[in-house]
Parts: sequence; C-alpha cells; structure tokens
Amino acid sequence: MKKLFLTLAIALVGTFAFAQNVQVQNAFNNQKAAQQYIDQADAFKTQNKLEKAVKQMDNAKLMIKKAKDAIDAASQHEATINQAKTWHYLAVIYYKIGLYPEFRDLDGNAFEKSLNAFGKIMNLDPKYYSQNAGEFQQYIASIGGNYYDMGANFYNEQKFEDAYINFKKAYDAAAVVGGKDNSALLNAAFCAMKVEKYEESINMLNMLVSNGYEDPSVYQSLAICYRSMGDNDKMIETIQAGRAKYPDDANLMNEMINSYITVHREGEIIDQIIDMAQKNPTQPVYYFILGTIYANSESELFDVEKTLESYNKVIEIDPNYVDAYINAGSILIDRAAEKYTAANDLPFDKVDEYNAMMAEGKAFDERALPYVEKAYELLKDDPAIKQALKTLYVRLKMNDKATELN
Repeated sequence: MKKLFLTLAIALVGTFAFAQNVQVQNAFNNQKAAQQYIDQADAFKTQNKLEKAVKQMDNAKLMIKKAKDAIDAASQHEATINQAKTWHYLAVIYYKIGLYPEFRDLDGNAFEKSLNAFGKIMNLDPKYYSQNAGEFQQYIASIGGNYYDMGANFYNEQKFEDAYINFKKAYDAAAVVGGKDNSALLNAAFCAMKVEKYEESINMLNMLVSNGYEDPSVYQSLAICYRSMGDNDKMIETIQAGRAKYPDDANLMNEMINSYITVHREGEIIDQIIDMAQKNPTQPVYYFILGTIYANSESELFDVEKTLESYNKVIEIDPNYVDAYINAGSILIDRAAEKYTAANDLPFDKVDEYNAMMAEGKAFDERALPYVEKAYELLKDDPAIKQALKTLYVRLKMNDKATELN
C-alpha cells in the first residue's frame, strides 16, 4: 500500500510540474499573439486608420493580460520558479507592459519587474543568460532609454522630483549589465539639487568622479550642494580641486567667486578675478564682479574709487549694462548721504566743517547723477530708479528736472 501511495505522489508532482510548464508556454504564446496585434496596430497608424489601430491595441492588451496572469502564476510555483525560461518570459512580458501606454495600468512598476527578472536569470542560470545576452541587453538598454526619456519629459515640465527618479532608474538599468550611464546620473544629480536633496546629489556626483567621469560641472554642482548645506570647508575644498583640473573653466571660476564671497575670503582670489577680467576683455561680468566686491563696505577691499573704475570698465564694454549704472550711482548716493548726515550732526559753531562736508556730499551727488540718469533712461518704468533720480535733482536744486519727473 505504501508503495502505491508513493507512486501516486510522484505522479501528482509530475502533473503539477507539467501544468506549470504549460503556464509558461501559454504566457509565451499569448505575448506572441499580443505582439502580432501590436504590429497590426502600428501598420494601421502609418495608414492613419486610427480607429482600427485602437481596436488592435485593445486586442493586444487582452492577450498581454493573459500572458501576465500565466507567467505570474508560473513565477510563484515551486515547479517553475527556478527556471530561467520563466523569468525570461516574465521579463519580456513586463517590458511590453511598461513600453506601451495602453498597457501600463496593468502594472505601474512593469519596467522595474522586467529588470529584476533579467537579474534573476543572471543569478539562476549564468549559462542561459550568456546564451541570450544579446537579446537581454537590447531589452535592458531600451528600458534605460525609456526611463531617460521620461526623465527628460518630466524635467521639461519642471517636475524635478519625477525627473530625478527616472534619470536614476535609467542609470540603475544600465548597471544591471555592468554599464554606467553617466549622463543619466549627472541629470539625476542636477534634478536632486532642484528639489534640495543635496545629500543624494552629492552621493551621485561623487559616484561620477569614481566612475572616471570628468567634467567641470560636477565640481561646480558639488560646491553648490555643500554651500547649500552650510559646509563651507567642503565647498572651498571642492572648488579648489575643480579649479586645479579646469583652471580656465568660466563656470567654475564664477562658482569660486560665489564661494569665496560667501565665506568673506574674496581677498584670496581678487588677483584671479582681475586676471580673468583682463583675459576676457569683451566680457563685462568679471569687471562687474570686481565692482561688487570693492563696493562691499564690510570687506577689507572696500574702495569707492576702485568700485567706480570697475563699473566704468563694464560700461565701456557694454554701454547698456544697466546694473553697472545702478550700482555706481547707489554707492555715490550713499557716500553723499553719509556726508550730509555727518554735517548735520556737527555742533552749530562748526560752520566751516559743516560747509566742507556739505560740499563733499554735493560732489558725490554730482558724480552719481549721470549714472542714475542713464539707469532711468534704460529703465523708465522702475519706480526706485525714478525716486533716486528725483532725490538727486532736489538735493542738487535742479527743481525743473524734479518737476518734469512728477
């Protein structure tokens, strides 16, 4: 009797295994049928027969759903769970679910499941994987490309969180076959910065450096992340490393300026900025930066005359650089106000000193006037510039001009 039971048990196990192998084959046949409908739909689309194309995609969805149900069952049954072919078909079926928008409601993580299946094959049966490596790598590359495109689309829509996720998935897809999609990783890092995920961005940027990816934007972005996190030491260290590799990169130079100004160490780089200004005589930005540094009254480099000299160089290069006129006029107006205030604080018997200070204040106002007038000419609708010009006219007793502004 025991022998009979044993024989029956073996027979039943064989039956279950056969049934599951049938499920695997059904999954293959159904996805093949789905592909035929997809091909027919594509043909109708080229003929502009859109209703027929939609109908064929509906048919394809029915078949891919059957394929999914069959392969899901096979992938969970002990008789077929460890067969490379099971995961091969599962990878292909889920790839198609992820590829076509009409199918994506069947599974929102189809591409991820497809990639996991390819990884499963590699671990289960390296020989099988090797025999089909060409086919698998094409699927994986396509998944990575789709993630990349989705990332780009989300970026263009300014949905930076979604863009970050998809660019990162594009990189992870390439990693399944030992690849390194550094472009996807760089974009993921940029998007992480956009949503203030600075630590994630730093990790990805450092991965790029480890991958041997060399580009000045990596160091610039790292410096921005460290500054945003308040880690000024790492910010300066990164800038110095980047500048050592790319001494002539303008973006890194600008980032260096921002970084050193942030920590009030602009005196350490002023000579480099002057050098950049002289090397780029048609670019006013470096002279503008010099003017801004010299205009900072809290800096040891504060110097009104050097400020004006720098802004005049900007204007010489670009006569319509309105910020140079505004800043030059502002520093002179501020100096005039200081003189007027100091004069008014003098005792009544200090008449000569009072007159001298008022004259100095007037001289600063007179120097400011042409800058403010030009700024007003360039930006007539700016109320702050208009008010500053009116104040100058009043202080200089140019009442007719002040009336015209009213």
